[in-house]
Amino acid sequence: MEFRLASLEDREIVENLWAYCFEPKNDPFFQWYFSRCYKPNNVLMGFIKEQMACLTHLNPYTIRLRGQNIATSYIVGLATHPAARRGGVGGKLLSAALEEMRRRGHYVNILMPSKAGFYQPYGYELYCHQWRETMSLDMLRPLSDRTVHYGMITTPDQWELLAAVYDVYTSKLSGYAVRDELSWRCHIEGQLAEGNIAVVFEGARPIGYLFYQLGDPTIHCGEFVYTSYKGKKGLLGYMYNHRSQGKEVQWNEGIQDQSYRLYPDGRTGHETMPFMAGRIVDVCGILSSISYPVDVQTEVQFSIEDTLASWNNGMFSLRVVNGKGKVVPIANAEVSMKMGIGALALLVFGAMSAAELVYYDKLSGSDASIRQLDKIFPACSCYINEWY
Repeated sequence: MEFRLASLEDREIVENLWAYCFEPKNDPFFQWYFSRCYKPNNVLMGFIKEQMACLTHLNPYTIRLRGQNIATSYIVGLATHPAARRGGVGGKLLSAALEEMRRRGHYVNILMPSKAGFYQPYGYELYCHQWRETMSLDMLRPLSDRTVHYGMITTPDQWELLAAVYDVYTSKLSGYAVRDELSWRCHIEGQLAEGNIAVVFEGARPIGYLFYQLGDPTIHCGEFVYTSYKGKKGLLGYMYNHRSQGKEVQWNEGIQDQSYRLYPDGRTGHETMPFMAGRIVDVCGILSSISYPVDVQTEVQFSIEDTLASWNNGMFSLRVVNGKGKVVPIANAEVSMKMGIGALALLVFGAMSAAELVYYDKLSGSDASIRQLDKIFPACSCYINEWY
């Protein structure tokens, strides 16, 4: 196979494959995405005998990972033409995408898997789940707060109201997308093309917002963010006011939230949703970029197995001093600690501890080396809510 980035002349075949696999061209999201988000130099295409067989979009993002802003590529719209399916094309496309990401200096990669089992053999592991809550509108009354008031977002110029809430919500989390004015405007435009945005206020201060769509018995909320429990109750109270327009509401929120313990009926409507997978693109690059606990000074050696990115295979030494890490490949050393590239992703993103990875047969090493890793990579509360 041959791979290359799309050119301006490729737009029609890129749109055609997206429309074939995902939304049709007359769908509002399709029209918005290809008018506002699509950039040909972020689309990697694969060809077999000059016929386009597959492609994926490598949308650039910045995520906050262990206290540092990290440039990343978000894989969306990965699609294979039906004539090329069942031939290992997906793995070849992912391998070529990793090479392109490394060239761009993107040391980690994220994607939202429709089926995690397809991507896990390629080194992708789920680092972020969300709660998916479904609740009858009638049940929301005892969970609401009537001391707040509401407003609507009608233009991207109001982006700072949402940013103020989002920044508080994510302040103690990891793995989330860093949003600047441009990205906020893009988010708001995309939501307003499909639905509505409401804001909860306490006085003049915004304490919650939600993206939602009306028209079905279930009111779907695409983003549900708040600065405090009062803000969350304000959002639920706003939804309660829609009893004449729906029967239930469904929303996603960070899995760190524990207010489900206070719901009137916790037996139904409360489930986890696998949301985002992460992968290491470049071991040396990412381990040299993130922050570490400042009270930890140590050195560990380990080996990595990566079936897609040959540059990540081998043995490495990571030295941590004053919150910074220096990692170098090593040779001719006896290294007892071993892991696959997916296990390292779970450590770096903070989704699992080293001890947990040992329990699930994802990592092996001496007890002392595992304790070292747990100090270097303390577990984090992970969150992200980017859909494309």
